[in-house]
Amino acid sequence: MTRALWIELAVLSAMCATAAVMLAIAPGHWGWSWDALNHHVYLGHIAGTPRWHLDVMAANVQSLQYPYLYWPVALLAQSPLHGVQAAALWSTVLILLIVPPLWTISWRLLPAQGHPAQAVFERCAATLLGLSSMVVIASIGTTANDPLAAVPLLWAIAWMAAPQASDRRAACAAALWGVSVAFKLSNVLALPLLAVWWWRGGPRPLPLLRGLGIALGSAVGYGLAYAPWGWQLWVWSGNPFYPFLDGFFRP
Repeated sequence: MTRALWIELAVLSAMCATAAVMLAIAPGHWGWSWDALNHHVYLGHIAGTPRWHLDVMAANVQSLQYPYLYWPVALLAQSPLHGVQAAALWSTVLILLIVPPLWTISWRLLPAQGHPAQAVFERCAATLLGLSSMVVIASIGTTANDPLAAVPLLWAIAWMAAPQASDRRAACAAALWGVSVAFKLSNVLALPLLAVWWWRGGPRPLPLLRGLGIALGSAVGYGLAYAPWGWQLWVWSGNPFYPFLDGFFRP
């Protein structure tokens, strides 16, 4: 990337973060998300201080969700910061994590044609379009953090949106996809992306080396991200994916 592109990304990120802060502090408080009282607070709490010896399904089956995405909000809630300050800080962090991969995808997928200013406008407009998702908008100023789980997936897409595909890039992108699945199981629905990356293997479709790299990368990414929580579930229940696949681990 050129210096001008870095400046463009920095300015866009700062503007989006400023807009998010203004939207977050407008209500005058830090809003609870729709699932906060059900399980978000509990998951954030046990991320740092597991309570296997005290609780049994305290937040129903959601007690067993991957908890570490909820840790930052729990720490902010316990900090001396005022609710408005916490809302502003959390919204800033959220936007600064989302904008760079969205902008990178736009930069790589939109060819720079015509006047340079037109290309800048198109990239920024595409990034803002991505931010206009109701999931993102609803997360600003609240304790919701669902977009966090999508950040590795966005970087995986940005990684593979480069003009020239390579086996190493496909393996790294697959690893990021694996991390996103560990963060939130529903990201497994992006599985067709792996087939697309495998297909873009060179002169012949579905090359063996590319496929092995994608399979290994996704397994390693998922395993490294999920290991801390999977190990706790294994010790507690004998099943690292409990309550799923319980018949397989304990027939």
